[in-house]
Amino acid sequence: MNRLECIGLLLVAGIFSTDLRSAPLYFRTSTRASVCFSAGNFPKEIKDFYHSKLPTEEKARWVERISISEAKSLYQSLECVHRLRLSKEEKTLLLSDYERYRETRELLYSFYENHLLSEEKTIRFSATEEKEVRTFLQSKKEFFNRLFDAEALSLSEEPLPLESFTNLYLALLLQHWEFFQTAPEFLKESVGD
Repeated sequence: MNRLECIGLLLVAGIFSTDLRSAPLYFRTSTRASVCFSAGNFPKEIKDFYHSKLPTEEKARWVERISISEAKSLYQSLECVHRLRLSKEEKTLLLSDYERYRETRELLYSFYENHLLSEEKTIRFSATEEKEVRTFLQSKKEFFNRLFDAEALSLSEEPLPLESFTNLYLALLLQHWEFFQTAPEFLKESVGD
């Protein structure tokens, strides 16, 4: 697996992490809010999810459980930041640090996008498959932007309701699951390797 595949897989896997110690929101900051973020860990469950032979109903419950777990982890971090009652200066610095984090995530996503749309991959796509991949990437980017906006708003003010984050994670996970079911075989093979 080359470097871009690893980056892409890490981005995808970061979303699907199910361990309660996972950390959907983890970035460096010199503010007191740094105590609210932890690196979490990278569970094996992502590979199991994609390659599992479970019935559709069980996978649907799995997706729901993962989205709830991720949303709770994120929400705990956001509540922690809110309870610190940061000064205006600290909040400005925190949002500046978050913006750098967001830019880094967007850059990593562009590497992932470039990898999936590289000539070595697209030459193997049919016209329909290429259109589906492009639609998937565009939708995923929109969901990420909504998530980033919700995180930034929650850091600058009070956290949005937990259900908002649960729904965003659920939408992302369902989108991945649906895409994986129709993805070309050579893309499926690289997931979880």
